[in-house]
Amino acid sequence: MRRLFVPLTTAAYEDFRDQGKRWEVRALGRQYTPSQLVSGRAVELRKGYSGESLWGVIGQVRVGALEDVLASLPLKEVEPRAASLEEAIAENRAMLGPRERYVAFEVL
Repeated sequence: MRRLFVPLTTAAYEDFRDQGKRWEVRALGRQYTPSQLVSGRAVELRKGYSGESLWGVIGQVRVGALEDVLASLPLKEVEPRAASLEEAIAENRAMLGPRERYVAFEVL
């Protein structure tokens, strides 16, 4: 299976690089499905589409309502800049849009 390419905002990229972020949250669908997010699959986290890259492999995967997914994870490993779970939920919903289900995947 080829590497999973994940473009990130500058802030999210810096959170992975500098702040201990280990989980990425996306709306469920397209390449962000459990069949694509296989433990051990290589993942490239890139600042934008042509910036610096970080490499890792996918660890655990969580799927569900945004509130449930985020509540099941260590807040500082998914949203290091968020002061609360409520703030993390609001930020992710604003960025990803309202959906029934979301997916979070760990990057090791």
